[in-house]
Amino acid sequence: MTCENALPLIALSLDGELDARSVLELDEHVARCPACAREQASLRALSDAARLHLQRYELPDALERKLRRSIHPRRRWATGASVAAACALAAAFALVPRADPLAQEAVAAHARSLQLDHAIDVPTSDQHTVKPWFEGKVGFAVPVRDYAADGFALAGGRLDYLDGRPAAAIVYRHGKHVVNLFVLDASGRADAKIRETSRNGFGCWTWTRGGLTYLLVGDVNAPEMASLAAHMSQE
Repeated sequence: MTCENALPLIALSLDGELDARSVLELDEHVARCPACAREQASLRALSDAARLHLQRYELPDALERKLRRSIHPRRRWATGASVAAACALAAAFALVPRADPLAQEAVAAHARSLQLDHAIDVPTSDQHTVKPWFEGKVGFAVPVRDYAADGFALAGGRLDYLDGRPAAAIVYRHGKHVVNLFVLDASGRADAKIRETSRNGFGCWTWTRGGLTYLLVGDVNAPEMASLAAHMSQE
């Protein structure tokens, strides 16, 4: 089994959708492939974190009955209007942008740091201690600031890996929540405005400024995170 074959199967395996033989072949590949082992660990951590943090809601009885009826609808000929609606729906889905793989990696790294209890390598609220700690580890000067006045207190820093290279992870605390600001080198790239995405209950705000790419990840409510991202992106 190659990595190209294995990667699509990892998520299926975690969902229990593989047969026993496929599971065995995948396990043998992952055991000897560090890259696929990291991908499996990231997805497992993300899945565990989603189950821990996401709220579950019971369907109202009326909506459940409606959904059950829709599973076996009455057979009928498609009208011109229904065909047009189906085409419009298909076109709408085709126009939906594909997920940002870097944002997906950042969310997975954030979830992994929470699950593995490895959120911080250098635990301190002193930005003058965190900033020099990154020197020689990521290949660029890491801007470290405290945002306690905005409700996000600096808690320390951690070395992480995104996009196959070292990344600085600056850690903040907001009440009981942990927020990660990932910083990567983006030399030669133009500045880019903030983009917001979400995955498995975690929000991710991404922007590029001054030759660095930033990814702010956490499960704090979106308005507060958006405000923090806007503040950070202006400094």
